Amino acid sequence: MEFSAATLEHLRDEAYAYLCREALQAQIAALAREKEAIAGTRPPFGGLLTRKETREAFTRSMRTALDNEVTLQEQLARIDGITDWLRPLIRNSVSAYLAEASPDYCALLQIDARLNDWEQSCAQLPELLLAFARDVRAVATAATAPGAVSTGYVTELASLRESAERLEQQRDELALIEQSIAALAGEGPAREVRVPALPDLYRVTWVGRLAVIPPAQLVPEAARVEAEFRQILSEGMPLIAARLDAARSVSSHLAENALEEYWNQLRAHARQHYVEDRDVSEVLEQLTQKYVDADLKRRQTGLTGPFMNGR
Repeated sequence: MEFSAATLEHLRDEAYAYLCREALQAQIAALAREKEAIAGTRPPFGGLLTRKETREAFTRSMRTALDNEVTLQEQLARIDGITDWLRPLIRNSVSAYLAEASPDYCALLQIDARLNDWEQSCAQLPELLLAFARDVRAVATAATAPGAVSTGYVTELASLRESAERLEQQRDELALIEQSIAALAGEGPAREVRVPALPDLYRVTWVGRLAVIPPAQLVPEAARVEAEFRQILSEGMPLIAARLDAARSVSSHLAENALEEYWNQLRAHARQHYVEDRDVSEVLEQLTQKYVDADLKRRQTGLTGPFMNGR
């Protein structure tokens, strides 16, 4: 994949905007020194003891300097606006290029998508955890009935086993996504992305043990696990969400750093090869017509659409 002619043109214009900004900032700095020098010639005592011509000369010089400062600041603001307009266009093009040309960058983009998949899958856990906790309590309640024996709460155990199986199936789905993320990361920069660790959610075997222990042992064991799962719901899930946000932030940061690093190389190349010495005012006027005026014209055209008729 190569950059389109439009992208190369945008890179060139960004280089011109950068050089204009540098030139304008240098002029503003020089003007600040000039204003300071003019201020040093201010007539003493408010000019009461100074000739009229001297007072007027000072006033003219300071007014000219202030007017020039306003003009330069306005030009700088226009450059900033043009740069802001160009940035998303160039960024999208550089990102699309790196997605094909850079395995590490491509991996980070795919990992970001897989983190979204993991989040959607993880969003199913609270309902499953709550159902499991309720079914654990139902078994414990049945086991505390007078004269209860293990054969007396078979139905409750069957429901609990189904809840445990659904929970394990969801955990398996999450594990597959985690394996995909690990494979994408490999030994590249994306290895810094850490998927949140989950508590032990494999409880089918545990349910099987409940079926063979006497009620006197089942009740405290069920209470322990129910409390554990309710704590996962109240405290663990918010922590998992925070850690997922952190993982996504790391992934985005790494991708953005890679993009900016390559973009800076493109900028250096454009400033060296795509521009030539030109008058700042001329360049600024051309860029303004190309982006600011053209954008304004597009907006005005949009305002003359069918919904504006008759106004």
